[in-house]
Amino acid sequence: MPDEVDAVRDTGNVLEVKGLSRSYGAVRAVDDVSFVLPAGGSLGIVGESGSGKTTTARIVVGLERADAGEVLVAGRSRTAPGGGRGRAGRLARAREVQMVFQDPYLSLDPRTSVEAALREPLALHFPGRDHTKRVRELLDQVGLGTRDADALPRQLSGGQRQRVAIARAL
Repeated sequence: MPDEVDAVRDTGNVLEVKGLSRSYGAVRAVDDVSFVLPAGGSLGIVGESGSGKTTTARIVVGLERADAGEVLVAGRSRTAPGGGRGRAGRLARAREVQMVFQDPYLSLDPRTSVEAALREPLALHFPGRDHTKRVRELLDQVGLGTRDADALPRQLSGGQRQRVAIARAL
């Protein structure tokens, strides 16, 4: 994907949000939000309850549409109409941006092992492959061992569950 690499190299940014706004009836959930995420950077959205954090994140990942503003990922607009809808479009967007929730326990199936939770998105994005090696790599990347692969979410600490959520996003 040379275009994405070139766009990041030219701007130095993997994500740009410009003038984002979203209303629900008379309630203004997001009002003129802008930020930039440089390559290699990280982003945390902080604010009081009801300040629009979740709505902003949902717009960035493509789960909601903004009333105004623009979201650029690797220099490409994700807010343009007709931008890859349907299953293929959702999968393409999911490969670009993932959300890691503050409490990952709610996003993990309590009956599913860590390994199965990591295999699920791999099977969705890369069907027909053996994902054993990649699961081990992901566990290692987030500081979990192979012994954690068989664990259920309730057997993990909050920090370990957070790392499983990060591994899924990777």
